[in-house]
Amino acid sequence: MGPFRKGTAAAAGLALVALAAAACGTSPSAGGSGGDAPVKVGMIYEATGIYSVYEQEWRQGFTIGLDYATHDTGKAGAHKVDVTWDNDADNATTAVTDFKSLVGAGYKIIGGTGDSGIATQLAPLAAQNKVLYISGAAAADQITGANKYTFRSGRQTYQDVMTAKSYVASSGRGQKIVVLAQDYAFGESYVTDAQKVFGAIGDTVKPVLVPLTTTDFTPTALQVKAMHPNLIFLAWAGTTGAALAQALDQQGVFTGTKVVTGLGNIATYPFYGSAGTKFDYLSLYFYQASTNLANEYLIKQMKALYNSVPDLFAADGFVGAEMVAHAIAAGGGTSVNAMIKALDGWSFLAPKGMQQIRASDHAMLQPMYQVKLVEHSPADFTPVLLATLSASQTAPPAGD
Repeated sequence: MGPFRKGTAAAAGLALVALAAAACGTSPSAGGSGGDAPVKVGMIYEATGIYSVYEQEWRQGFTIGLDYATHDTGKAGAHKVDVTWDNDADNATTAVTDFKSLVGAGYKIIGGTGDSGIATQLAPLAAQNKVLYISGAAAADQITGANKYTFRSGRQTYQDVMTAKSYVASSGRGQKIVVLAQDYAFGESYVTDAQKVFGAIGDTVKPVLVPLTTTDFTPTALQVKAMHPNLIFLAWAGTTGAALAQALDQQGVFTGTKVVTGLGNIATYPFYGSAGTKFDYLSLYFYQASTNLANEYLIKQMKALYNSVPDLFAADGFVGAEMVAHAIAAGGGTSVNAMIKALDGWSFLAPKGMQQIRASDHAMLQPMYQVKLVEHSPADFTPVLLATLSASQTAPPAGD
């Protein structure tokens, strides 16, 4: 897709600007007309459904990130931030209704959803209603560049594929690759990106897209096995991952076939058993991968508030809160144009390190990770960082 306006393309790499650790919560309100009135922020998320675990991680990260960004005051600039959470139960119709209801109630900032199919339906509503929309963990490329009102708090599938590129290239040219993914915007985006990126290095990419309603994965495993791939790029999300892994293992799909996949949340580490220690993993976040003030704060508060450690999407939620606080501090929660201007091109410290919102299309430029899993026991696996790829190494093409 093209950029939504011309002449604003930023460099793919991060401009590593020196920022105070939580500067987003400190600047005075500008461009808004609401005085010191509280700012209402609406969050639409899947409290129930196959992505609910991810959404819980994102919400936890958001809560902690808002404390970080506001210095534990709950205020961005002079404005108290009031957050409303609406459960769409992973239903697009419900999410659209929730979005319109929030607009009708006067909300100028709306965020959330980890479902790419839902996010791609909410993005046009942001432009139609001229409100700021910050998507949650949804990864489909289509969200980037959707319109000037739409931002993302996390990475997109192109960044995942670029993180996997060297894994695939190490097998040599002419590989037969199967992209095994779910049949909706998330999976379709992976197929498109893999065909572009892996095709450019001489490989053939074929998709196997599985309906979201699937519960018996034996036919899927047999289909993949019959294709005799040299490499499987496994792009999966949600609670059905365990059943898929079992079916693939039972059919011997992992035997003699290279597997590249995303490192899931902590509960999924044992899914593939000992075979999983031989996979090549890309990762958008795991808490041991980076050392900085933001990540240290996230880890400390996760332990204090939830007696846990940050999981896969906690950092994205943290970033979402940083964006909300920075936007409110600049626009008072009332001037949408001022809030957009503040976020365009913004560089800031996040749990993964420095990140930047590309002004031309709102791609979220960020570090990405290559990882391996180490097995300590059948139920205990630990991720080990192999390499950190810079934002410029994985950046989506500007305006693509």
